[in-house]
Amino acid sequence: MKKILCPSALLFLFALLPPQTTHAQSGSNFVQVTLPRGIELKIPKGWWLLSADLNQAIQDSADVIIGLSGEGPPDGQETNLIAANSMPRSTYAAVRVSSTIPPSVAPSEFASITTADIRDLQSEMRQNFQKLLPLQGNLLIEFLGTRIETISGHPAVVTEYRRTSPEGPVFVQINQVFTFSQEIRISLSYRESEVALWKPVVEKIRRSIVIRPSP
Repeated sequence: MKKILCPSALLFLFALLPPQTTHAQSGSNFVQVTLPRGIELKIPKGWWLLSADLNQAIQDSADVIIGLSGEGPPDGQETNLIAANSMPRSTYAAVRVSSTIPPSVAPSEFASITTADIRDLQSEMRQNFQKLLPLQGNLLIEFLGTRIETISGHPAVVTEYRRTSPEGPVFVQINQVFTFSQEIRISLSYRESEVALWKPVVEKIRRSIVIRPSP
């Protein structure tokens, strides 16, 4: 299990495909976004989606990082579903969602995970972040750990860490959700100097995640 949960560079850098639909909710500062493959979540109104040009630049950068790090491209067919950043652009919070078919781990395998497995996984994840983040010009400040949770009824591996950025430390949470048909990666992050502004928003985005059976 450890080898399939190790992060690739694409865990940090995501391209963009348009969401299928968005629905503004009356009286709310959030909009409901319905993505392909049965994934739904809410994001704040006014957050900006990465443009097609920026999308390509990110994908190109991710390809370079994969080559430099010695990591191969992820197994399976990965589709990057949405990438959105906070407004105004002088602030920083972000959500990224991607989906890989087939999943690298069957949901049934989580029933046999032991405490020792989690310790090994945490060690492997920390080493990968220490190797990959400098290739993006950032450093790992603190690895906060990896745990197993349930998101929308599916087993999930949740990893949290703090990294550097030109504007100050950034908190990052990566949620890897495993269904019978796909593996979904949801990355949530915000600048720590803006924690009072963005932590409640990021937590609401996470609570809003719904994963329905994909057609």
